[in-house]
Amino acid sequence: MSNTQKRIASALVLGIAVAICVVYGIKSTLAFILVFSVLAIDEIFCNFFKKKRFSLNYFISQGIFLAPFIYFFYLDAAPGLVSMFINAALLMNVLMIVYLFYISMESDFINKFGAKFPYLAGIIILLPMMSLGSMTYFAQWRSLLAILLIVNFGMDTGAWFFGKNFGKHKLWPKVSPNKTIEGLVGGIVTSGVVGGIFWQVFFGTMSVQHFLFFAFLGLMSQVGDLIQSKIKRQVGIKDSSALIPGHGGVYDRIDSLIFLAPFFVTALKYFYIVKA
Repeated sequence: MSNTQKRIASALVLGIAVAICVVYGIKSTLAFILVFSVLAIDEIFCNFFKKKRFSLNYFISQGIFLAPFIYFFYLDAAPGLVSMFINAALLMNVLMIVYLFYISMESDFINKFGAKFPYLAGIIILLPMMSLGSMTYFAQWRSLLAILLIVNFGMDTGAWFFGKNFGKHKLWPKVSPNKTIEGLVGGIVTSGVVGGIFWQVFFGTMSVQHFLFFAFLGLMSQVGDLIQSKIKRQVGIKDSSALIPGHGGVYDRIDSLIFLAPFFVTALKYFYIVKA
């Protein structure tokens, strides 16, 4: 089986699994998020930070995620406090953007950070996943989750198509040699268009504001992808693991998605007329 066939087969299996969980209900969707989060923390701890699995810090990092996630979403405790995690996730995104543009490629920052604070692998996943999980508080959570996934997929697909067919100018060769400016622009436009179309389909409304917001999410998806590319280059790995055939690891599949989640949820809460 070729790598392309593996990618397609894995994507179909994951897509079906997500669809089943979402159709079945909130608890099954949260369970899917929980399992993916535990696996992503494992990849960050062991492969990014190069620490031993099942050590004390490993269990601390997993506990940092599991305790609040289960407390807030499975025990339905203090849902109003979840916004605290969303705000923290936004702050973490800002710090990661600073890292992307202001920390040199030659820096040993990630290795030093991982050596000193390996248990913070749990925080890296907890904050955006709390944002993703909080979408289940909205009455239309299935539609909203679908739109977020579609916008993220639109960015990837648009960037690939326009980059492959029209890409002539490299975006940032040191960080991601294959990305082009044409691919970036094409992906952003694709995200705006597909996001706007599906917002119209699900909610019966569409405006320039919606298009611009989904285009912004497309841009943030690319920024999130660049951040992870830079981190992987600095720690000397190509993929977060080999768990998903043709795709790499769990973290490779969700890195840009979880970067988008805090922006999306914040916009839903404060700027869009969508009732929780």
